[in-house]
Amino acid sequence: MSDIAAALHLDTIPAHRRERTTAALTLLHPGHTPTPSNDEELPLAYALAHHRLEGAETAARRGNTMVLDWYRNTAEPAFSRLIHHSRLGPRIVIAPQQDEMIHGLHSETPYYVLGADTTPAAEPLTTLVDNAFAHITDAGLDGLAHEHAAVICLTGRRRPDQILRSFAITRLPATVFTDHTGDAAILGRDLVHEAAHNWLNDALATLQVTIPDDDTYFSPWRGTERPAFGFLHACFAFPLTLIYAARALPAASGPGHTVLADHARQQHTHLARAQNDFARALKLVSHDGLRERLDSVFHQARSLPSGTTAVAHERVNVCM
Repeated sequence: MSDIAAALHLDTIPAHRRERTTAALTLLHPGHTPTPSNDEELPLAYALAHHRLEGAETAARRGNTMVLDWYRNTAEPAFSRLIHHSRLGPRIVIAPQQDEMIHGLHSETPYYVLGADTTPAAEPLTTLVDNAFAHITDAGLDGLAHEHAAVICLTGRRRPDQILRSFAITRLPATVFTDHTGDAAILGRDLVHEAAHNWLNDALATLQVTIPDDDTYFSPWRGTERPAFGFLHACFAFPLTLIYAARALPAASGPGHTVLADHARQQHTHLARAQNDFARALKLVSHDGLRERLDSVFHQARSLPSGTTAVAHERVNVCM
């Protein structure tokens, strides 16, 4: 596959998402048949169904019938008031305070579940996300972000020279958690990264592919050995951020240009170090089409010309 859009097109994912959305909503309302979402609305409907299910499950475990009833009967109209109509379709953009984040068993970092007290992010942050989507669109990765970044949770602002943390959680698909610097080009990179993790999680689920974790592989991104699942996730998401950075650099300026240039340089180095282990780990992917897609993305990124910059910049990504 010589085209990134073709590599990211997996026609079994939409059907899988409809099935999972229906299953989640049926658990909340047994016997009720949900109204199918159209193609533009499906990514957000998929994300929101899992936020409702996660909130309801937590409430049920705690015996909180009032909150459980809210997620079952009131959440849908409440969430509809949070929706922002972006260039990539309906999105929800939020920016909870640190004390609103959840410290739970399902994530090694604090995360957030949409609830009764959720409010939309302030307009400047919504505009920042819109501008990040513009960079993503210009880079030709809007299909990825449209499908897999429907709920954007901005977890805090950092300086461009500080470590940025972004992550995704398998229990909350199509949701992205990320710090930001106030620069749309940098945010675009991090939305692409986490959307890529969400894509791969969906692809593995819909194709019923399980990655055995018997062996470990050296991750240059973490400087340590990692099981195959996490290593392959990195070997898919980081190449996509390199492709994004290479395409977004001509329109980026100021700190955004510096950070993206440095990111591209770092990723060229990391991908070169990971190449042999990637070829070995890729053999664990039992589905021919998925294996071909992962290989195509990795090598399209590797084929990009490298560049250098003197400014160091760090970021941390966690995919659960």
